Amino acid sequence: MKSPFNYALITGATSGIGESLSYLLADKGINLILTGRNEEQLQHLSQALSPKVHVITIAADLLNPEERQKVIEALKKYTPELVINNAGFGLYGPAVNHSTAAQLDILSINSLVPLELSLEASKALIASKKKGLIVNVASAAAFLVYPTLAVYSSAKTFLVQASKALDLELAPEGIRMLVSCPGMVFTHFSERASKGKVSSPNGFKMTPEYAANQIWQQIQTKQQCRIFDWKYRWAIHLSRLLPYRWTAKLLQQQIADRF
Repeated sequence: MKSPFNYALITGATSGIGESLSYLLADKGINLILTGRNEEQLQHLSQALSPKVHVITIAADLLNPEERQKVIEALKKYTPELVINNAGFGLYGPAVNHSTAAQLDILSINSLVPLELSLEASKALIASKKKGLIVNVASAAAFLVYPTLAVYSSAKTFLVQASKALDLELAPEGIRMLVSCPGMVFTHFSERASKGKVSSPNGFKMTPEYAANQIWQQIQTKQQCRIFDWKYRWAIHLSRLLPYRWTAKLLQQQIADRF
């Protein structure tokens, strides 16, 4: 069966969930527009996937408006029917222990940048009279009050709520906006967030391949918001039954050795 997606754009494509998604979508015969900060890794991905599909790479730091514009121009030129906003990062520890600029970068990359790319992708699709699907990768942390991961979790909360509202706005245009909420994944996130103190997360863990497959299942079913896996769904449900200060303290203790 032919895929409804001619092109897919993936941000944060050079590692973790983004890299796994790149391989998964290439196996489905979907042409790729891959973005990331590391040009060498992008070229490696392109060489690996080009025998299967057409691959376009865009080396860009999405926190830089001029470099982000290159991605927006690609959205307008190729009007990919599938856009996956996956790029993101966080920092462990009290917010005031990090520079304000770093915290604002976390807010930007996890909420404002995916919002901008989602809006630009939607406008390009509408102008081309094409249907499409946008997936914003948020986090299970979006549903929790999370001290020492406060700005990251709050940014993801914004992304969840905005995606839900925009999904309703865009549905009449034939465009869906879904939001995926993985928990802790074996990626470089923890290493970067802890500034090298830990290389992989403790607690509930999932592989990037598992997370990518969960996102693909969500794309197929068009489930608006998907929290994976069941352990996180259960934990979030339980957190709603307890005083938030209790669950917040437990969460803070979970990452206390990472900063």
